Amino acid sequence: MLDTPQEQIEFLKDLLLKNKENVIEAKKLPQFAPSNLQLTNQINDEFAPHKPTEKEWMKRWDEVNKELVLPVIRNQNHLSFLEDEQELLISKLKIARKRLEVLPTYETPEVQKISTELSSESTPKRKPHTFFIAHQINMGIPRGKAWINFKSLASESRGENQIEINDFGKIYLKRDRSDMENQVLWSPIKFESKNDGTEITKTAFDKAYDRHNTDIKDITKT
Repeated sequence: MLDTPQEQIEFLKDLLLKNKENVIEAKKLPQFAPSNLQLTNQINDEFAPHKPTEKEWMKRWDEVNKELVLPVIRNQNHLSFLEDEQELLISKLKIARKRLEVLPTYETPEVQKISTELSSESTPKRKPHTFFIAHQINMGIPRGKAWINFKSLASESRGENQIEINDFGKIYLKRDRSDMENQVLWSPIKFESKNDGTEITKTAFDKAYDRHNTDIKDITKT
């Protein structure tokens, strides 16, 4: 446990520096995968002048995808995770510094309000469901159940009651009437009309869950 705000600041600065180094390294790797046309031309050139069988061609297609496309996709997902982590660490560092400025009363309601305001400053650039997912994964909750839990929060909020998302802040959630099972809306302010809110689909939620789950496993291995 970190006993003082200064220790928290030093700890967060260290994490931020290490994460920044990881971002830099990830950006050095290829960021763009070859197009299907480029891959097709490459395979045709490899087999020239004889014409391969369909089985031979498809086998080579799978091989070049594994060699040239999948590594890029994995790196893009990993980089996205690192950049989200960078924003979160910066936000936490700002909060810790604000608390240090008002010592010894850094746990008073006034400072808690500062913490909430700092969190909401970066809310438009961040995605609440990714932070919710990270917490669910840490608790060992599977993807399907995590989505059900997220929808339950939306039902509880109904666009009127604030919901606290761990490490993200307070927001408003609402089930999307156009697709109650597969879409949730969120907003940093209370919903006033049916057009308010930003959409989070089950597909986007599932992809974010899979990406975070994969990246956490990859990071653990390193």
